[in-house]
Amino acid sequence: MIKKISTFLLFVLVTSTAYTSESPDDFLKKSVEEVSALVSKHKERFEEDEEFLRSKMNLVVMPKLDITLMSKIILGKNIWTGMSSQQKADFIQAFKYRMTSTYMKSITAFDGEKIEFLPYIPGKKDKIALVKSKYLIAAGNIDVDYRLIKNIDGWRVYDIIFEGISLMKNYRADFREHVKKNGIDSLIKSLRQ
Repeated sequence: MIKKISTFLLFVLVTSTAYTSESPDDFLKKSVEEVSALVSKHKERFEEDEEFLRSKMNLVVMPKLDITLMSKIILGKNIWTGMSSQQKADFIQAFKYRMTSTYMKSITAFDGEKIEFLPYIPGKKDKIALVKSKYLIAAGNIDVDYRLIKNIDGWRVYDIIFEGISLMKNYRADFREHVKKNGIDSLIKSLRQ
């Protein structure tokens, strides 16, 4: 029995190590391929069935983001540390809901455009990286950069920068102002709507 458990644990560790040893640019390439295949398979249904689209976004896309880290960055240390555990959990869920709602319609517009990923740029710490990419479309190339962090499950995106504009900075300004005026519970409520 102990031998079986040891073998199982070794398998899990080897599998986890193999998974987490992929580079951040490889992680993004595989993620884009996975999303592209998903859109190709379900494009019509995505356009007609919002709940189905939301469920697939939560299953395939959201796990590639570090929503907890994004939440902490957006709110900042002062707001985050002043929140109760329940408020933190509620905010994370509400923010995830907002992210899904905001981006699920744009995913159906993805029509197999070519994306060129440049080699990743390591951060000051080993677990941080930046991957620059270009979406090659007929109207002109769009620069999209990804900031990633490596955690126990592998690489996860924590910021997306479209043409030099950080998603986190945009949210941060709006959300912090809302909290300052109306409080965190009001922000959570507004994100769920």
